[in-house]
This record gives sequence, structure tokens and C-alpha cells, in this order.
Amino acid sequence: MRLLAALLVLGLSLPSRADVDDGSTYQNVVVKPGDTMWAIANKYLKDPARWDEILKHNKLPTKDPTVALPGMTLRVPVRLIKAQLRAAHLVYAINRVLYRSKETASWKTGKLAMELFQGDTVRTLEESKARVKLLDRELLSLEPNSMAVIKPQDRDGDLELKSGSVFAGRARVVTASALITPRTRDTRYSATVEADLTTRVDVFKGAAGVDAQGSSVEVPAGMSTLVRPGLAPEVPKAIVNLPEKENRAFEYASAVKVGGGPAPEPRGPAGLPPVPEADADSLRGDLQSLRVGLPIAGYLVQAATDRDFKQIVLDKKFEAEDRLRPNEEGLKPGAYWWRIAIIDLLGTEGKFSEPRYYTVGVRRASAGITADLKKAIVIASPAEEAYIDADSVRVSGVLRDDRLRVEVGGKPMRIDQDGNFLVTVPLKDGMNEILITVSDPNGNSTQISRRVTRRR
Repeated sequence: MRLLAALLVLGLSLPSRADVDDGSTYQNVVVKPGDTMWAIANKYLKDPARWDEILKHNKLPTKDPTVALPGMTLRVPVRLIKAQLRAAHLVYAINRVLYRSKETASWKTGKLAMELFQGDTVRTLEESKARVKLLDRELLSLEPNSMAVIKPQDRDGDLELKSGSVFAGRARVVTASALITPRTRDTRYSATVEADLTTRVDVFKGAAGVDAQGSSVEVPAGMSTLVRPGLAPEVPKAIVNLPEKENRAFEYASAVKVGGGPAPEPRGPAGLPPVPEADADSLRGDLQSLRVGLPIAGYLVQAATDRDFKQIVLDKKFEAEDRLRPNEEGLKPGAYWWRIAIIDLLGTEGKFSEPRYYTVGVRRASAGITADLKKAIVIASPAEEAYIDADSVRVSGVLRDDRLRVEVGGKPMRIDQDGNFLVTVPLKDGMNEILITVSDPNGNSTQISRRVTRRR
């Protein structure tokens, strides 16, 4: 019996095979004034009773776990540390990337390979990007003008996205309005927090679950959902501007393959250019959607052969009343990247719109794909789920193709030379549904619904 007891004690004192130190990674733990080994073990270790294992990897002035240690940094095997306190690392950064410790209010410049702990915040500025690798080798890629909290203490997720966009795979991302959970091991998705705190989730591979307000939707590859503050997730729809977003997802997948560090970032699989969305005449709709509700003096239009606009072939300002005719700007037939910046009444240029890939001087395919008709119209007003105090509402928009027709409430609309249409629709008390129908010469049509509520 004594021998058996001795063997049991010995067995309990030996580390399991999984816990044997095999040269795996370490995490730095900073000793604060008054900290003892016992206090550090209780805070950081999954099993505080294994505090003595820290002694094997550090030279300490005392082996007494109750004596305060001097200010120093301890090397602790990651396998011993509680999962929620394990560090992430900044593995890639373009331009200036900032971080803020959860214990401070000041921002500092991030450095490659630096550790990021639970509650720390990472922020990318204009034209900067960052990639953060979690302990399980999961990669999170922050787009420009984004801010995120690593393993938020009071939220159920690996990352809390405060603003901007992030690409992820197996990580759970939480926002102000939603929780995104990957459903497959190969899931690839992006989450974006818009200015009004609406969350957009685009899934490129696998599937993801999106939860909000007690409701959940499953979003498969190629689909997207919106979660507006205080509302349940919307029914998934096809991703808007899929070719461009797929390119960004492909860049993320390339980074995952090399561990998150510097990697070639081809603009699409096999280096192929994206498929043009439409003819450049579609810029009329882009311009209309940008200037809705804004008094402007003019606009600046740029076209380039590359998405980064390093090879600009058109850089021209237009007056507010000028008609935009991309096909008359002397460009050779082909596909170009386009973007627009609004110029206000003080002459200040705003930010450029998201680049779009359009053709110039290339014969357009005949309209006829019903699913594409929704992309051929921009509804400027009213906004979806708008609340109106008046007894009528203005319905306005732009057709991106002069071969199409539009009806509002079953009545044909007059279209001007730029594709604009405008009509005033009377409202009844409560919720009103306005149906907008777009049709092509081949008899194909599609309907767009706008729900507005008249306040009593």
C-alpha cells in the first residue's frame, strides 16, 4: 500500500506528456510592484499550483512564492497560461499602426512581433493595414481605418471590431450589433462596421453564423447579411461587388499560408484581373448616390489602369451641372479603375469613393440577366425603413443603362438624358411599401421594395 501510494504521488507530480516543455513558445509576463510568484500564478496560470515551473525558465532572487519580486519580465510557457490571457502578436503592418494597452488611454506605434494581450486595442490609419496572429495561429487582418479589441474581456469573441473591416477565418468576431461565428474549418469571411454601426458580413468560403437580438442566420459562401443596430440579421443576399471583395479575400488567404507576414498580394486568383462590373456610364449612378442631399460645386473623376491609382490616365474636374460622359474622355477602349471625389461649395475635395472597375469603348452585352438588373439602378431616396413626417415622399434614382425602363408603383417614369428619375408618392398612415420595377428590352424585369413609415 505504501508503495502504491508513493507511486500515485509520483505520478501526480510528473507532468503529462502534453505538458512536457518541448521548446514551444513563451509569453512575457511583467512583474508589477508588490507582485509575488503566488499572485502571478493565480492570475495567469490555468493551474496556480504549478507556479514552481516558472522557476525553471527564469533566474529569480527567491524561491519563496509569498515574497514580492523586483520589477522584471518573466518568461512563462504559453501552455501553462489561461487561454484568455495568452498573447497575440502583431505579425504584419503597412504604414503606421497604433496600439493601446487596456490599462492606458494613450496610443503608441505598434512594432512587429510585439505582444498584444486581452483588452488591448489595435488601430489602423489611412492607407495602413495590420495582421494579428492569435495563439492558435488564427490570423486576423485589419483593413485601413479600422479599430479592434483583442479578446475583449466582457464580450464573447476573439476580436471586437469597433470600426472599419477585418478578414478572419476560424476566429469569432463581435461588433456593437452582432456576433459572427465560423461554421466550418475552412471559413473565410469579412466583417465591416459602418458609420451608423450597422454590421456587414461577407462570406467567401465555408459558412458563418450571424447572431443578433436573439435571432440567427446562416450565411453561406458568396452571400452577405446586414445587421442594423437593435435589429435581427437580414436575410442573406448575394455579395455586392463580389470580384473586388474576392480579391481582398484572396490576399488574406495568401497571408494565412505564410503565417501572416509579408506575402505576395495578387489581385485575384492566378493574377487575373477582376471582371468589369459594367460600362463606365454607370458612374452616373455612383455620382448620384454620392451627392444625395449635398450641395456641391463639382466633382473630381479619376481613372487608372491599376487599383492603387499609381498609373492615372484621367484626372479631371467637372462643374456640378456638367454631364459625365466617360466614353468621350479620349481613353483607349478597355477596362479601367474609376473613383469620384465630391467638391463642396468651399472648394474642398472630399474622400474618393471606393474604386470600381468599368469598361470604356467596349461593346456591352445585351441586357437580359434578371439578377443583374438590381445592379443597374441606384435608389437615391427614400432610404429603406425610413420614417416620414409628411404625407408624401420623393422617390428618386438613376438608371445605369439607357436601354432600361423603370416603373414606380406600376407607373412608368420619365428618364432624363443622365438616367435620373423623380416622382412624388403619396403616403398613408403607418407602413407603406413602394415597389420599383426595372425592366430591359428583352422582357426581363426585377422589383425593388422600399418600406417607409409615415408618422401619425
